[in-house]
Amino acid sequence: MTRQTELASEALPPGEATELHELVEGAGLLGEAAPREAPPGHPDELSYEVIVEHEGRARTQRFTEQTLPESVRRLIASIDSRPERRQSIVRR
Repeated sequence: MTRQTELASEALPPGEATELHELVEGAGLLGEAAPREAPPGHPDELSYEVIVEHEGRARTQRFTEQTLPESVRRLIASIDSRPERRQSIVRR
């Protein structure tokens, strides 16, 4: 099973939307780099797929618990703390 969390910047007050954008930018998720594929993980290791939609384009990066940069970890923690987020469980 996969836990999916979404947060639209439009759901936030303007100042907080700016903070979200700065976290995304600081995590390096808006660049033009090729999508990052996570290396094979260990059994029971969490994996992350981060999709950022910006200016009509979606950028996808994948990480394992071990390869997750601290800047992306902070972004995920910030999004998880927002009451405006939407969460769902997806069976795969």
